[in-house]
Amino acid sequence: MSQYRVPRETSKYYIPKEEYLTVVHYCLQYPTWEAELKADPDSGIGIDTQKERVQTSNQFDPVSSLAIRRAAIAKKKKLIDDTAAEVAAGMGLNEWLILGVCHGLTYYQLRQRGIHCGKKLYYKLRQMFYYELSKKL
Repeated sequence: MSQYRVPRETSKYYIPKEEYLTVVHYCLQYPTWEAELKADPDSGIGIDTQKERVQTSNQFDPVSSLAIRRAAIAKKKKLIDDTAAEVAAGMGLNEWLILGVCHGLTYYQLRQRGIHCGKKLYYKLRQMFYYELSKKL
């Protein structure tokens, strides 16, 4: 875990180490959520329209459980997107913040891709992001 710098207790955006690592690892799940939401939904058994009547039962329903899972993932993804937009409001850096925080890119990798802010500002925004997200979780 040495690659993650936990904010100091004197920092304005201080959160305890365990909470900080929870937020970091929550964000690192973002690419998996994106891929799962982009994938075509597997309807499982679905409804057989060849029969005269459709019967329902209290058995496991893969279609509804998949829909519930996709809704939960979309809610988590939206939480991260909204927090990034809130922190980088008006600066146009929320996409860059998501790339850095959720996809694990460093500032130098973002710089190669064309981020339009300085290192100090980016790291301050990242700290603010983690702080705000920890309050929402």
